[in-house]
Amino acid sequence: MANESAVVVSRSPLFNPRPLLLLVGIAAAVAAGVAIMLWWQGPNWSLLYGNLEANDASQVVQALQTAGIKYKLSEDTGAVMVPADEVHAARLKLAGQGLPEGSSSGLDLINKDSGIGVSQFMENARYQYALETELARTISSLRSVAAARIHLAITQQSAFVRDRRPVSASVFLQLRPGGRLEAEQVQAIIHLVASSIPDLSADQVTVVDQQGRLLSSPASAQSALQTEQFAAAQRVEDSYVQRIEQLLVPLVGAGKVRAQVTVDLETNENEESHEEFKPDSAVVRSEQTSEQTGPGVGGAGGVPGALTNQPPAGGTVAATPQAGAAATAAATPGATQGGNANAPAGTTTGGPGAAAAAAAAGESVSKQATRNFEINRTLSYTRQPGGRIKRVTVAVLLDNVAKVSADGKASAQALTAAQLDNITRLVKGAVGFDEARGDNVSVVNEAFHQDNAELAPETVPLWQRPMVQDIARLGLGALLLLAIALGVLRPMIRNLTAQTMTPALAAAGDGRAPEASPAAGGAAPTLAYEQQVVQAKTLVTQDPKRVAQVVKTWVGE
Repeated sequence: MANESAVVVSRSPLFNPRPLLLLVGIAAAVAAGVAIMLWWQGPNWSLLYGNLEANDASQVVQALQTAGIKYKLSEDTGAVMVPADEVHAARLKLAGQGLPEGSSSGLDLINKDSGIGVSQFMENARYQYALETELARTISSLRSVAAARIHLAITQQSAFVRDRRPVSASVFLQLRPGGRLEAEQVQAIIHLVASSIPDLSADQVTVVDQQGRLLSSPASAQSALQTEQFAAAQRVEDSYVQRIEQLLVPLVGAGKVRAQVTVDLETNENEESHEEFKPDSAVVRSEQTSEQTGPGVGGAGGVPGALTNQPPAGGTVAATPQAGAAATAAATPGATQGGNANAPAGTTTGGPGAAAAAAAAGESVSKQATRNFEINRTLSYTRQPGGRIKRVTVAVLLDNVAKVSADGKASAQALTAAQLDNITRLVKGAVGFDEARGDNVSVVNEAFHQDNAELAPETVPLWQRPMVQDIARLGLGALLLLAIALGVLRPMIRNLTAQTMTPALAAAGDGRAPEASPAAGGAAPTLAYEQQVVQAKTLVTQDPKRVAQVVKTWVGE
């Protein structure tokens, strides 16, 4: 039994590299497994800040080290990476410390001690630079602007008017990826800069983006007016559309209303003068009355002389034509003495009572009145500025309304005529419908065309979710470890076991212990590899029990 369980390792006279290669492979497999485990347990890095300058990067790294937050710094781009689950906490931590500060100091430069011997030129240059920096900071706060730089050309003021030069400014904008500035935003930037610098006109401000495009291209007055009018009409239309949707969405449901409004605006300014006369409404404006009283025709008269001063004989008065005429005039109603035959319209001379009284008293009365009449006149002046609505056209499209039957099934049904009439009245009231100016409102009910499947809300792709990435990393690490164990370690262990078993099986097959060879210095005699394999196969075939006993002894040891 001692001979059966003996284990003898044969050595070849030449160097055999197989054991060394086996050890190297095992070491490499272990190193790969350790690397995979470290990668498996490592965090998922996310970008904290990118494109930082050296000063800001050093301050951020120092703050992260103080807070105990892991980080990775890219030397090429200056980007700072932190674990994905600590991005928000790191940003809040840095924001509380005012990091990153940025390279611009702005008006903070004024607080620095300028030292002794600084010239006035340097003081003015420092103030101008601080002003440019502050303006750039303000413009960079816009959502579409990533960074901005401003250059001011401020000339020295001269006492002579002919030597004065206008102030100008240049604005360079670096827009964010996908960012775009509207014309109104560009004008806002121009007026912001012009309002911040004394004696700077908006026409002297130039705005350029990082693509070299001139954003502040001067436009003609006519083009600017047309653009403004179009924008005004569009604002009115959007307001009407919003009113219509706010009224109808609660009735038919969200996403079931489509409204379009077209507004025709009066772009010209109108001035109108109007004068109107009303002859039937005459009123007295002024009145003038004059009255004259004198001796009548019945008094003393005739040719002056002795006969005239003597009374008639017998105390009787002879009737004369003049006296008969005076008496006739006194007895005639409506007669006027001393009246003006050519009196104008509206003039009255004398009256019956005055004539009778004058005739009785022997006096002559003349009364004259002048009245001036004014005709009613209306004078109006009207000025209508541009922007008046001339005509409104509204088109509303409604989807079928969902109805739930008694059995709980939902179906889409068209609106009734009464419902359409009510909705039409609502739309007219929302836009201020005026039939006199030719407004038109059209409400149509038709089923919207849509897919049967409901559109899923926009979500983050599955492969970009952090949990999915962690699971994928764990699974990939496990597969790599299994591949190394089955593909590298298992074949190496199998080869090592086969090389160890072969000499032992050969010695067990001979039934004796191997003898020492004098040439080998007391070492066991060795056989060729092919002979050992042949002997092992023969031994297994002839005496399998003995081979099994040898293997059992190895396992027990």
